[in-house]
Amino acid sequence: MEKNEILKGVAEGYTEEGLSVVKVDGFVFFVPGLIIGEEAEIAVTKMKKNYGFARVIQITKPSEHRIKPACSVYRLCGGCQLQHMDEASQRFFKEDKVRNCFRQNAGMDPQIQSILHTDEKMHYRNKVQIPVQVNDHKVEMGFYQSHTNKVIDYEECYVQSALSNQISAFLKQEFIKHGNAKHIRHVLIKHAHKTDEVMVCLVVRKYPFFHAEEIMKELLEAFKQIQSYSVIINNKENNVILDGPEKLLYGKPYIEEELLGSRFRISAKSFYQINPYATELLYQTAIDYAQLTGKETVIDLYCGTGTIGILAAKKAKKVYGIEIVEDAIINARKNAEINNITNIDFVCTDASKGAQSIIRSKIKPDVIIVDPPRKGCSKDTIDAMLQISPDRIVYVSCDPATLARDVKILSGNGYVLQKVQPVDMFPQTVAVENVCLLNRKSVK
Repeated sequence: MEKNEILKGVAEGYTEEGLSVVKVDGFVFFVPGLIIGEEAEIAVTKMKKNYGFARVIQITKPSEHRIKPACSVYRLCGGCQLQHMDEASQRFFKEDKVRNCFRQNAGMDPQIQSILHTDEKMHYRNKVQIPVQVNDHKVEMGFYQSHTNKVIDYEECYVQSALSNQISAFLKQEFIKHGNAKHIRHVLIKHAHKTDEVMVCLVVRKYPFFHAEEIMKELLEAFKQIQSYSVIINNKENNVILDGPEKLLYGKPYIEEELLGSRFRISAKSFYQINPYATELLYQTAIDYAQLTGKETVIDLYCGTGTIGILAAKKAKKVYGIEIVEDAIINARKNAEINNITNIDFVCTDASKGAQSIIRSKIKPDVIIVDPPRKGCSKDTIDAMLQISPDRIVYVSCDPATLARDVKILSGNGYVLQKVQPVDMFPQTVAVENVCLLNRKSVK
C-alpha cells in the first residue's frame, strides 16, 4: 500500500477525534467523514509503519444516519467534525467515546448514562473568537483549518448565534472598507442568549489604529445590543490571544447572563460555559450529585466566575471558590453580590495551593466540586483533594480522557465511582462534557 492508492473498506469504529477506523486486509486506516457500517472507496494520504490515513473518494454504501452538512466549509474548517451524522449517531459516538476513554485510560468499564441533550443543535454558542488575516491583500476572517494556521473564510457559522454571525460579517466589511485589518489579530464576540447583551472585543497589535473611532461608531450604530466594546492590546505573536492590557472604549466591562434563576457577569477574559442551554443540564446535574441539604461545606475548585459555587451556595451551608484567573474572581465576587449570596468566599490562587490552604485552615468540607481545564487536575491538586477527604467529589470535565485518568487515581485511593453522566455541550463536534460522582468508601 502506498500514497494515492485507491482501496475499498468498511468503517468499523471511531477514534476520539471522530475519524473512522477502516481496515483493509487487517491494516488500519483513519478516515474522516465516514459513519460506522459505511462502505467506501478511499485514497491513501499518508502511510505509517502500523497504520495509515486516507480520504473518502466515494461512499458506495451510505449509512441511514448520514445527513447533508449545513455548512458550506464543513470539510475545510474541521470545527464541526460530526455534521454528516444525524442526532442519534452523534449521541452514540459521544457515549461510546466516554466508555472507551474509561477503558483505555482507567481500565474501568462503568455504566455510562444516556447523554443529556437539548433541542438546540445549531446556533447555540455564546462566544466566538475569530482570527483575522490579510493574504494577497485579501481580508480573511474565519477559523483555523485543523492542524494549520490557515484561516478558512465563512459566510455563516451554524453553531454561532445569528447575531454573532451578523456582527462578524459587519466587522469584516469595516476592515475592508477602512483598510486596517493588518492591525487586528482576533475578533472576540460574546452574546448572552437570554439577556441578548453583546460584548465585542478586538485583539489588536496596537491602539489606536487607523480609523478605530469610525469602526466603533459604525458598529455601535448598527447593533444596539452591544453593551461592551473594548480592545486587548497584544503584539506578541504567540498562541496566547487574550493577553495584554484591556481598554474599555464603550459601555461596561462585562455583559450579564441568566442561568438557573441566577444572574452572572461575563468579562472578556473570564471563562463562561459556551452553550447556555446545555449548561443548565450540566450544572443542575452537578448540584444534584452534590446532594446538598443546607448543612454541607463545599469546595469549588477551578470556580471560574463562580457559577457552580453560587448555585451550590443556595443549598449549602458554606462554599469556598478557588480560581487562579484574577478577572474571573473579580466577576465571581460581583456575581455573588448580585445574587445576594453571602455564604461563599472566593480565593484567587492555584487550585492545588487553594486546596492546601483549606487543609491548613482545618476546614472539613463535605463535598468538593472540581471543574478543571482540559488537561485535568494536577497531581498536587488530586493529592490535596485526597488529603481533604470529602464525603463526595463531583468532577465536571470537558475531556473524558483526562477525566478517566483522574478518576482512576481517585478510585485507587479510597473513592468509588458512582455515576458518569455525559452532556452534549457541543453538538456537531466530537467534544463531550461529563459529570461524575465519587463517594468515599466509608460513606454509604
